[in-house]
Amino acid sequence: MHVSDVTSRVLTQLRDAGGHPDNPTLNAADLVPFFPDGCPEAAPTDWPLDTVDYDGPHASTICPGCVASWRADHLVSQPRTVPAGTPLSLHFPWAALQPAPATPEGASRPVDTDPRPVDASV
Repeated sequence: MHVSDVTSRVLTQLRDAGGHPDNPTLNAADLVPFFPDGCPEAAPTDWPLDTVDYDGPHASTICPGCVASWRADHLVSQPRTVPAGTPLSLHFPWAALQPAPATPEGASRPVDTDPRPVDASV
């Protein structure tokens, strides 16, 4: 099998992601390869091992035989066919909005409201 034959993906997210509002990695939604005929034992030919780990079947891929076990801990979408050239895996980190700090007495706006980039290394 060649990676170009992998034409389906599912979107996954950890079920308790809301319990980690400051951790963009645990809050991430992921686009994961879906194999309708079963997850392969070895990475398909030309699998981009430098960017997408292949730790074995069912670890970083999903198939009809393992989707129930994935759904124990993750929300998993229905599989969808993707256009040729779609990356095998995409990671969409986000962090929950934090409440705005209180406005100091006599001030016209809250303090410390400058936007900050999300630290995806957490």
